[in-house]
Amino acid sequence: MMLRGMRYHPIDVETSVIRSHRRIAESAVFTWTSLLVVVAETDASEAEALDLVPAITSALLEDHHLTVGVVVLCDPFTIPINSRGEKQRMHLRDAFVKDQLDPLYVAYNM
Repeated sequence: MMLRGMRYHPIDVETSVIRSHRRIAESAVFTWTSLLVVVAETDASEAEALDLVPAITSALLEDHHLTVGVVVLCDPFTIPINSRGEKQRMHLRDAFVKDQLDPLYVAYNM
């Protein structure tokens, strides 16, 4: 994944997202129009989910010096996974672009 001329491995960024808050079960990242999009699965209520956005953005800023463009908070098992257990980031990106995710909350940090 290329952002601002630097190469980042998605799993490193996703691990930082998962470690940022105990209510985040899984995450996936991808780029969209040169913005970093973070999709995080949580079982938290909608009121508690708002607390995850600053935790995610500050963790990625501290760990990788990355500014998050969009944070999408979803219900568990939203991120598509293939039969080998690999995340299907391109299918997730397509669902995001087509507005088919049905998220709990979307934060645009542009």
